[in-house]
Amino acid sequence: MSEKVFENFLLEIEDGIAVFTVNKPQVHNAFSDDCWRELREFMEWVEENDEIKAVIITGAGQKAFVSGADVNKFAKPRTAEYGIKQRDLDYALRMIETGSKPVIAAVNGYAFGGGCEIALACDIRLCSENAQFGLPETKLGIIPGAGGTQRLSRIVGVGRAKEIILGGRILKGQEAVDAGLAMKCVPQEQLLDEAKALANVMIQRAPLAMAVVKRLILSSATTDIETGLRAEALALMVLMGTEDRQEGVTAFKEKRKPDFKGR
Repeated sequence: MSEKVFENFLLEIEDGIAVFTVNKPQVHNAFSDDCWRELREFMEWVEENDEIKAVIITGAGQKAFVSGADVNKFAKPRTAEYGIKQRDLDYALRMIETGSKPVIAAVNGYAFGGGCEIALACDIRLCSENAQFGLPETKLGIIPGAGGTQRLSRIVGVGRAKEIILGGRILKGQEAVDAGLAMKCVPQEQLLDEAKALANVMIQRAPLAMAVVKRLILSSATTDIETGLRAEALALMVLMGTEDRQEGVTAFKEKRKPDFKGR
């Protein structure tokens, strides 16, 4: 696999799992436009690399996952320019959400604004005991404009989403689990190991089936039950004809680990 170097992130790849770490601890991993561009480029690169089976996104240091936008580069009104920059942001998050590979957010501290919205786009959120999730944009005269108003309500429900956004509520680690925002809360020193263990479970599954499941679950939020069930049945029919399905059944009968090829 060709090496990929990023200015604002660290990349570690081991056994098919890519750990992508926001590396700006001096500003609590606050995001600039360049960060959004690199996140988009990374997710495009992941989609094209068959050796990468799963992704973990986390933040450097002990205080922050992503603390939001870099306000030093966000202070001036720039309506037209921001519309152009928004494309990197939107596309990066949609790649996380709709890409074929599972993405885990290992939230190790502040996840405010865009940081919370990155976590919301991920398939699964794990958090440390010092994690804090919040969408405080209305205090700045704006809104959570990277999917916060849409994804949060689908994950925790409309009432809780209003409480968090309108009421300025900050959810700490275990509170996020209780609200359904995160899957599990662990001590900070265990967070990355926990994320890697989960990723290792995921990459043992058939990649085509995992990709299809991601799409079906995502579409279920905006699809009526009859349409969703038809899509599920059609997807199953397609998967029944794959080499991976045959390998999975054969491996089960032979009591061995399957060797999926994504075909």
